[in-house]
Amino acid sequence: MWKGIKNIFRSRNTSGDLRFVIHRRYLLDLPFPQYDARRPFRILSYLEKRNLLRRGMLRRPRPVSLRRLKAVHDHEYLHSLENPGALETVLGFSLDPAGQDKFLCFQRLMCGGTLRATRNALRRGGVSVNLGGGFHHASPAAGSGFCVFNDVAIAVASLRKRGFDAPILVVDLDLHDGDGTRAFFADDPTVHTFSIHNQDLGNTRAVASTSLALGPDVDDKTYLDALRNHLPPVLEEVQPGFVFYLAGSDPGITDHLGDWRISLDGMLARDRFVMERLGPETPCVILLAGGYGPRAWRHGAAFFSWLLTGSADLDIPLELELPVDHYRRLTRWMKNPKFLQDEKGDGRSEQDWGLSEKDLGLTGAKRPQLFLDIFSRHAVEMALEEYGLLNRLRRLGFDGLRVAMDLSDPAGHTLRILTADDEPLTLMELRLRIDRTSEPGRAYLSVEWLLIQDAGSRFEMSRPLLPGQKYPGLGLLRNTAAVLVVLCERLDLDGLVSTPSHYHLASLARPLARDRDPEREGYFQAIQQSVVGLPLKEAAEAVENGRVLEFPSEHPVRWKPARLVIPVSKRCKAHFDSPIYREEAARALTEWRFKLSEKR
Repeated sequence: MWKGIKNIFRSRNTSGDLRFVIHRRYLLDLPFPQYDARRPFRILSYLEKRNLLRRGMLRRPRPVSLRRLKAVHDHEYLHSLENPGALETVLGFSLDPAGQDKFLCFQRLMCGGTLRATRNALRRGGVSVNLGGGFHHASPAAGSGFCVFNDVAIAVASLRKRGFDAPILVVDLDLHDGDGTRAFFADDPTVHTFSIHNQDLGNTRAVASTSLALGPDVDDKTYLDALRNHLPPVLEEVQPGFVFYLAGSDPGITDHLGDWRISLDGMLARDRFVMERLGPETPCVILLAGGYGPRAWRHGAAFFSWLLTGSADLDIPLELELPVDHYRRLTRWMKNPKFLQDEKGDGRSEQDWGLSEKDLGLTGAKRPQLFLDIFSRHAVEMALEEYGLLNRLRRLGFDGLRVAMDLSDPAGHTLRILTADDEPLTLMELRLRIDRTSEPGRAYLSVEWLLIQDAGSRFEMSRPLLPGQKYPGLGLLRNTAAVLVVLCERLDLDGLVSTPSHYHLASLARPLARDRDPEREGYFQAIQQSVVGLPLKEAAEAVENGRVLEFPSEHPVRWKPARLVIPVSKRCKAHFDSPIYREEAARALTEWRFKLSEKR
């Protein structure tokens, strides 16, 4: 099959600058038999077997942030993705809430892969490959055809934000019309969308577009003639400074969803023509785009082998099994393989980016997938954006942020806000659980752990450290509490409970929070009166260092953490507003007498 074109593929060798973006969570099994979730890993495994990979060629993406999604997609559309069944029209089948959340995370990760590949190509020149992506059916206000978010639109918005103002060309050779991408740039003359497909989908109008519908049953000659006749004039006219190439495998004759008859030779001739017309000077991102069935990987394996060697002298098997340890061997080709905590908080690392037996469905029980067993990751991040917490952090100088969750701890689900650095800093860590057992007939949102810190700050006299602090705070405790109160209202819970570990935390929680026991509430108020007039830091240190003394015994007061409640429901508020509670708290206040020692 290969002998007739063996030597004509030798002119493009990008082995010096080719990079692949991949993540172990690019594997997502779906109830759709035509989709091969292991396609990107089969491609890499084939390249490894041919000794074509080397250290630094594999890059690991992060999920694209909600802020970047909001820059291109309509707000109402993004909000609708929280709803049960929101993906049914996109996928053609329904997923349970946990499955829907996993799919959204999967697409956000692949969009982040396109963003990472774009930065690689722009910074280094040459070609960068995202072993996924190409979600060209997603439009600003809707998803379609397995595409929820449009990764090319997100990457273009990022380029423009960085000041890249050269013309951009999208070459879309997936079997299906790139209707969503064209809709994004319908009124943008600086982005030309070029698509050759089987049939038009939706409106083909755009100010800078070439849209060719060739119909069904297309063969090699018809396909390649259309490409050779129409792409060169577009390149001549556009003179692109950056190119996105959706190298879909679904035009191939073996594709399970395709209606064309393009041979593997024809597919490679297509790719060769595109890449050689672009030339080595033009930064280019290649996306896998469509390809369905167990042999879809073979086209990618052949294409990238040619890119790396310039040779089409290939022997690609029809099938390729992937044992678990083979995934792990790919670690050696990651950039800077070192142990880093995974976004899930499950202890995995860059070093162990490959798939485990559990990932392959061979062992292990399923873990909870929803935050508090209620909220998807998408919904959590939407809430953080809408309630303003992420924007407040950005105003404090933390521009790159990402949200991570750990749902594995039976003591509660943990939410982290991290910087987007290679070695991320933890700005906020919050562990929550819903408590329905500590008080009969009551349900609370329990804060098991809360850390808010300026982890990148050096100690400054203007921002003194309080007891228990390693870094200065960020002044967001009240804002965070307000968000949690709103969450209680949304979940119809009685209140927000926490157990402050230090005096200053309990003091900051007042007057919203009070001890459910009026005796202990009066005790705390008596301590407050003994340090009245002192700055919070001095008051906290006085309690911490034993300078608050019982009178007349002069025994130092030791801080005893107690459970505080911010009441939310009417019945919970009624307890604290009742005359009995108020009277008992006032009586306890008069019974305790404390004084402040002058010794420091």
